[in-house]
Parts: sequence; C-alpha cells; structure tokens
Amino acid sequence: MENHPYFPFERIGHDLGRRMPPFSATNPDLLVKSAKTSQSLLLDVQKVMDILATSKPFANGLMTAAQASEKNLVADMIRKIGIKNEPDITYNPDGIRFDFHPKTGEINSHIIVSLKWRDS
Repeated sequence: MENHPYFPFERIGHDLGRRMPPFSATNPDLLVKSAKTSQSLLLDVQKVMDILATSKPFANGLMTAAQASEKNLVADMIRKIGIKNEPDITYNPDGIRFDFHPKTGEINSHIIVSLKWRDS
C-alpha cells in the first residue's frame, strides 16, 4: 500500500515497533439502555409528526402561536397530543425544532427534529 500513488504517507505505529494499547473490554449495557430509551422517544416523535403531517389546522395553530411567541400555548398544544416525554421546543421565523429527551432526566439519549415552515 505504501507504493500506491494515493497513499504517499509513511506508515507509522506498529511498523516502528510500537504497539497501540488494546481497547478496553466492551460493555453494551449503556448502549442497550440508550436504545431502549430512544424507542420510547421515537414513539413520541411519531405522534407529533403524525399530527403535523395530517392536520393543517393544528399545524397552522402551532405556527401562529409560535410566531406570536406564545411559548406556553405551543408547549400545551404539543403536550395535548398525548406524548410521554415533552420536548424542548425552539422556533424562529424559518421553522421549529423539537428536542425530545427522557422525562426522567437521563442524558443517555435524545432525538432532535427540525422542521422548516418557510423558505429563506
């Protein structure tokens, strides 16, 4: 590989007699826990996306409330969809962002969804 024209660099590491330290043993417990938490979050994401995708009156009301900076009304509309994990919601003139995280306060996973409502 060293003679390949697209690999002009000298190989270093084990070629110089040095060994890379071994990786620590794997423990998938946290990864499994994060994935399980994410499954619950994805259900909430799906509920919110379903209502936004199928109800123009709801989408219009959400946009109107957000553009009027009625944060409590925006949060209440999302909460009334029937989700278990309330997202942090931010918006600007171009769109809205939902940051779904577990209500238990765990920080092992979160899902961010950003949606545009205006071309800039």
